[in-house]
Amino acid sequence: MGIQKDTVKFNVGGKIFETTATTLANAGRNSLFGTMFDENWNLQTHNFDEYFIDRNPDCFAVLLDLLRTGELCIPSNIPEKLLHREALFYGLLDRVRTAKWGQFDGNRLRFSQSVMGQAPGDGTAIRAGPDGGCCVVHGSMVHVYDWMLEEHPPINLDYQRVNDVGWIESETVVGVSG
Repeated sequence: MGIQKDTVKFNVGGKIFETTATTLANAGRNSLFGTMFDENWNLQTHNFDEYFIDRNPDCFAVLLDLLRTGELCIPSNIPEKLLHREALFYGLLDRVRTAKWGQFDGNRLRFSQSVMGQAPGDGTAIRAGPDGGCCVVHGSMVHVYDWMLEEHPPINLDYQRVNDVGWIESETVVGVSG
């Protein structure tokens, strides 16, 4: 890799950030920052004093710190939905998830248990959401997980058996009973 030691300035929503090309390269080729490098990982300079990005500066600070340290520290004043949107914009969603949950390794997957239905016809439906979350329905219980795989309070539909579920967002799911 031909990473230069040049510093790069960003004006994100009116706040100035300065970092190195090496830190930006940690974002990877498929990120917004990856487009700033040539095929040899040399920073492509455009004679700009700074790059302006019209985005949230607080989230940018969190994501830049992630690229610097590999650790994810989300201040309480930043909603996770906002960080999700910003990480998606910068192409860093996988980095955020890896920092929170560890590197995905298919060899670590294992069968934990199966859940049997309580009555004939009971089944389990699992639906993924477009934002990376998912919901799992079994019988009358619906478990919803957001994009960071944090579980929201389960929804108990008492004695109404749910056959399927439709995902709208982590706060809105539609159950189909039968």
